[in-house]
Amino acid sequence: MFFRFILVNIFSFIKRFFAFNATIYNTIVFIPLLTVLTIRISKKALFFVFFFSILLLITGNIDAYGKFIMYFLLLLAIPMFKQTSFEGLLNKSFYFFILVSLYGISQKLFGYSSVEINWIQSGLSFADEREFISNDIRPFSTFASMPEFTFFIAIYLYHFSVQKKKLLILFSFMMLYLAGSRGVFISTLVAYFFVFIWGKSNRKYLILSFFTSLLLFLFLVFIFPIFFSSDQASSRMLAYGTFNGRVEFLDKVLSNGSISNLFTGLDLTVLDLENTFDNLYFMLIAHFGIFGAIYFLYFFLKQKINRKNFYFLTIFLGYGFYADMVFSYYLMFLVFFAVYSYSDLINEDNNINKTLDTISN
Repeated sequence: MFFRFILVNIFSFIKRFFAFNATIYNTIVFIPLLTVLTIRISKKALFFVFFFSILLLITGNIDAYGKFIMYFLLLLAIPMFKQTSFEGLLNKSFYFFILVSLYGISQKLFGYSSVEINWIQSGLSFADEREFISNDIRPFSTFASMPEFTFFIAIYLYHFSVQKKKLLILFSFMMLYLAGSRGVFISTLVAYFFVFIWGKSNRKYLILSFFTSLLLFLFLVFIFPIFFSSDQASSRMLAYGTFNGRVEFLDKVLSNGSISNLFTGLDLTVLDLENTFDNLYFMLIAHFGIFGAIYFLYFFLKQKINRKNFYFLTIFLGYGFYADMVFSYYLMFLVFFAVYSYSDLINEDNNINKTLDTISN
């Protein structure tokens, strides 16, 4: 699993060297999918994949199947993630964490390398050149984009916080802000507050953390632009421009009469498919309807909630307000590792509690 973990997080850096040839570039991008090859597959996930494949077919959204297939493959590989030690893999990857962090700092201080600039200007990057070439450099290190980089840092922030390594906690917080993905940053702060400050991490508080993230999202939509504009903001973390565009698109979808049936999905044929919802919940309702969206999320959430799962599920649910995150294989690979891997520390705590219960009885 260590090799798969490193490959997923460094492959985006490697493929940028091939931006000079679109054919080669668009061929090798599928290599990371090999990281989910496994003998054992989840039977429950197999039913899930079959169900939503049929749903996409009967709702007329089969053209979107290609966007979901990478998420489906990750679901089938759940047994592989469950066999992975969370602490063990992160300890082995510690120096990788330091290297990618330093590289991100280098990008922030000195700008992108010639390889990255050529990639950005090739038209093959994940965003338009204007999104990168500005006064505020957006570091993404070796990762596919800023959200993946930020979530990777959030993983180590949890790891160091459990270990109570204060200097590394401070360093991780600095990197979390530096990476600059607003949605992941805010969602991580919510998760960190519930787990490490308030000390609450059960299913009831997971619901509360979801509504906390929703309130913060609504604050950014309705209150934040009153005080800040893209011209006034000195940092991308405060910039409202691209976020404003997402909100305007959602408003357009909801107000232009394109909703044919909220229970079966939207009439996507009348939408500008070049745009993205950049909102997990709107996207799921658009493709599967309300009940389909609920089942889609329920399948991912229907597990025993412990401190680790609570932290990462809170980030997942919170960031869902800002992105169609299930479409990113690189990001979801990290999410699946974080959520489904087993924790040696939590297992030790459970064994101690069982022993104490036995003695007391």
